[in-house]
Amino acid sequence: MDEELRLQVVKQFERLNFKYNQQLQQLVSFAAKVFQTPIATITLIDKAKRLIQVNKGNDMDNTDREHSFCSLVVKHKRLLIINDTLLDPRFCTNPTVAGSPGIRFYAGYPLITLDGHCIGTLCVMDKKNRETTVQQQIVLKVLAQNAVNAMELKLSQDLLSKSTSLLKEAKKEKSTSETKLRAMFESLPDAYFLLGKNGEIIDFNQGAYHYIKEDFHIKLSRGRIMSGFLNTEYRSVFALYYDKALNGEKTQIERLANYGADGTTWLDCRFEPVKNEDGEIIGVSYLIRNINQRKLISLKVMEQNAVLHRIAEIQSHEYRAPVASILGIMALIKADNYSASRDCLLMLQSAASALDQKIHEVVSIVNVNDRLS
Repeated sequence: MDEELRLQVVKQFERLNFKYNQQLQQLVSFAAKVFQTPIATITLIDKAKRLIQVNKGNDMDNTDREHSFCSLVVKHKRLLIINDTLLDPRFCTNPTVAGSPGIRFYAGYPLITLDGHCIGTLCVMDKKNRETTVQQQIVLKVLAQNAVNAMELKLSQDLLSKSTSLLKEAKKEKSTSETKLRAMFESLPDAYFLLGKNGEIIDFNQGAYHYIKEDFHIKLSRGRIMSGFLNTEYRSVFALYYDKALNGEKTQIERLANYGADGTTWLDCRFEPVKNEDGEIIGVSYLIRNINQRKLISLKVMEQNAVLHRIAEIQSHEYRAPVASILGIMALIKADNYSASRDCLLMLQSAASALDQKIHEVVSIVNVNDRLS
């Protein structure tokens, strides 16, 4: 991915204030609890700096990119785990390791937008060395995906607000203990399934349980085959992406799920290979996220852009004829020493009426758009 383009995307996010975003604060706190570390942050990586956006337990300022662990995560766009920084020749002389605050453990996952731009990381750190489990690593991935989704939603809302203001400056518009780890994991809002190599459901969270119960009126249990909970028209698509994940490919699709009388819902479906500590693929991580709100925002932006285009068309073309007529008639009246004939006045009235009609059309377009917003 072109670095200059990536930096442009980072700047879009950099101008937003994520510091007090409640959802991101919860995600950062959740990550720290999962890994039982005192430090967790969401960062952006620009051309020269690591920029801390959301922070828990970290009193470090923004640091140079060259001294940042997160820079390596962004470069390779994959999970980075350093169990003991003093034993890693890449980082043992790093100022944040050799000096204050003395970081010994680091785990970071890239924040990758829907367009494929890696803008930063969700990471956890500790001043003592640690080991991680596969389940902790999976949770970190899911949390990072939730984080970038919340950041993109905020960016979309910001763009929508700016588009609306162009119309009439109007309305402004997201534990080491298995028991504790599961309890925290269950609080994730998305439906998460861990699937075996034969499509069987090995594990799932409460979000997945409620998703199946509400949409298919079935109580989910381990060992069931995932395809049995899929609509007929989606099964072949699911099988294609599931097989890709089993072959090591990470994929994502957005689909409009039809639930008959219950209506339709836009879903973001993500497939990722799950590997054991030896790197062997043992199954597939299947994540389902409701993205109706984001789709609605995108639709509003498109509708408002269409309104802006129509107004610009009226202003550049359809105003021109009546205005030119009025100016021409006024020139004739002026040449006649401001003594206007009845024909001139009638033509002036006709041109003024045409201009008034176009003005009312613009006002009507703006009013309709306000009601839709």
